[in-house]
Amino acid sequence: MLRHALIALTLAAVACGPALTAPPFPTATNLPATTAPTPAPQATATAPPASPTPAPPNKLGLHLLLDDGRNVWPDEIWSAHLQAARDQLGPGGYVLELIRVDDLDITRWQVFLDHCAALDLRPILRLATTFDRTAGYWVAPLTDPDGGYAQVARDYAAFVAGLRWPTPEHPVIVGNEPNHGDEWGGRADPAAYARFLADVADALHAADPDVLVLNAPLDPYSPDTNGQPFNNGFTYVDSERFLDEMRAAVPDVFKRLDAWGSHAYPTGPLANGPWDQTFQIDRLNGGANPNHLEPPAGLFNRGINGYAWELFKLERLGVRDLEVWITETGWRHAETTDSTATDGGRDWPPVASIAQWIDLALDGNGGRYPVWPETGWTPWRRDPRVRAVVFFAFNGAPREWGHTNWLELDDAGAILGAYPLLPPRVTAP
Repeated sequence: MLRHALIALTLAAVACGPALTAPPFPTATNLPATTAPTPAPQATATAPPASPTPAPPNKLGLHLLLDDGRNVWPDEIWSAHLQAARDQLGPGGYVLELIRVDDLDITRWQVFLDHCAALDLRPILRLATTFDRTAGYWVAPLTDPDGGYAQVARDYAAFVAGLRWPTPEHPVIVGNEPNHGDEWGGRADPAAYARFLADVADALHAADPDVLVLNAPLDPYSPDTNGQPFNNGFTYVDSERFLDEMRAAVPDVFKRLDAWGSHAYPTGPLANGPWDQTFQIDRLNGGANPNHLEPPAGLFNRGINGYAWELFKLERLGVRDLEVWITETGWRHAETTDSTATDGGRDWPPVASIAQWIDLALDGNGGRYPVWPETGWTPWRRDPRVRAVVFFAFNGAPREWGHTNWLELDDAGAILGAYPLLPPRVTAP
């Protein structure tokens, strides 16, 4: 999201590690190239089978912003936006949508699920709180008198269980990037999020036997401000320390999960090709983590395979065999329908380059793009650990998401066009 780029630009002056730069695009816009990191293990392509086999499941998805917590598109245009998503993804694609705690309206959101059913799309719901416009953050969930979250957990669970889902599985994400203070009332709190996740996961499992509970994915680019406010007034915790402190607070918290949610964004952030990956933790204000584990060579926390480091860390915490759902990833592009969009602020790569990088990220190179590297990443569709790859974002308000959107929209949400970001063979029905 927008904060990835803003925090990274600020860290360029203060971080412990070197600032990341983007490789040159094959256009007139060139940025300094990075030194190639140690390649991640590359999946090996196999020869086509001699006889026909069933088509593999569709891993692709799009993160919708019908309601992003601040801006809401009218219900009347939802069907057009969902049809546009179906046109991009093909049958069985995932569509992810945020649901606010003050909008747990089963009748309203059943319309969304019914559209998904009609279009053969698979919904993913992300449970959210509410955004405080004055403070500039998402409020922390309301606690019970004993400090737990049983009441809000029951509210979420009743909503999820009351819906008629079009799919056998009901994937639900509990929160979003809680290692950001602006996602948790201004101050990141690993222990509080662990209790919240445990209570909500327990309530969801009790109410809906088909629910698939995912954690709130962490931001791997978040610095650790050691309890002190960053220059925006909020505190942040790096992903590793956040995981350690979650487990310390609720030792079995990760065993309540059915799958692992990850935000595997490219480096830059949001600006470099899939081959550019690195391991880096930015600790500020004297921060330290006595439980830090150095990863083996070729394992990175930042880049399109950053989930591999998260799985490595989880295994050291006693958790194995969780499927990975990449519920946010993607690139910012130079093109926009609103020249004042707040997700601008730097020279983003053009759509033409990003379309090639998405193709590479999904399926590898194999000589198809001589201008780009052959190694340095594991293609998502060849990685058996990855269940879903959801690109952010499809249809946000252009004044905020103009450089991120996959749809070209006007201020009223009318579709003006779509950026050609997925390979044609992927979008074919």
